[in-house]
Amino acid sequence: MAAGKTWLKALLRSRSPAFASALAYPRRKSGSGAITVNGHSYSYRHGTSDAFVLYECVLRGRKAAYFSKNLPPQNEVQTIVDVGANVGASGLFWKERYPAARLLCFEPVAANFALLSQNLAGYASVECYNEGLGSADAQLELIASPGAGNEGGWSLYQRGQKGDEARQRIIIRRSGARLAELGVRSIDILKIDTEGHEREILRGLAPELLEQTRYITGELHGERDFELLDWLEQRGYRIGCRKSPRNVLFNFEALRTMPKASSAPTSPQ
Repeated sequence: MAAGKTWLKALLRSRSPAFASALAYPRRKSGSGAITVNGHSYSYRHGTSDAFVLYECVLRGRKAAYFSKNLPPQNEVQTIVDVGANVGASGLFWKERYPAARLLCFEPVAANFALLSQNLAGYASVECYNEGLGSADAQLELIASPGAGNEGGWSLYQRGQKGDEARQRIIIRRSGARLAELGVRSIDILKIDTEGHEREILRGLAPELLEQTRYITGELHGERDFELLDWLEQRGYRIGCRKSPRNVLFNFEALRTMPKASSAPTSPQ
């Protein structure tokens, strides 16, 4: 989308020229800004994807990234787990749609986590954890992976970097064990958007917790994505996705429709 058209659309939806400029021209300014969304303040950093993710997750209305007719009804959602919560844009979406639900947010990048905690501070039943989830407890190294729409982004996977980019160590906890520690026995909505680490998060879930996970949504990043979707389908999920042939990234959803098949593998290899 051309920058001028992006600016106009963002202005109409946000009613904030400063926010529209941060979205359409992310590299023009440094520092930070703030916008009020549904009565809550949302802080964002210039030169990053903060404004973009708010626009995609909240301001686009029925075209929002996680909006779907398959989302569970409001009165049936008690627990939402948001892995790769970034600075809280997806959390705003979940809390506006499911205000009474318990929302657990996991974000390992320290700077993102600081804004995540700030942006969701006005909501009840929100827990923010400065760690990632995966297939095992570990300390891993993130690599700066900026790009169009992902300014300021980080990834565990090195794609095209020259070797001199910024790096930082993060804490990863085995997803099933960590959620059990936090008293999670079932998940109504699991959102994962972790720059290619989605497979490891699902591998780390205990089989019984996966059985009790009703709906999974997020973004996939080219790490054997269709093998993962096939594995979920074997486990009793109906799969849907929005895929453009011009982009390796795509949104997906997985809706549990039946008990797991006993012959299915225990985790995606």
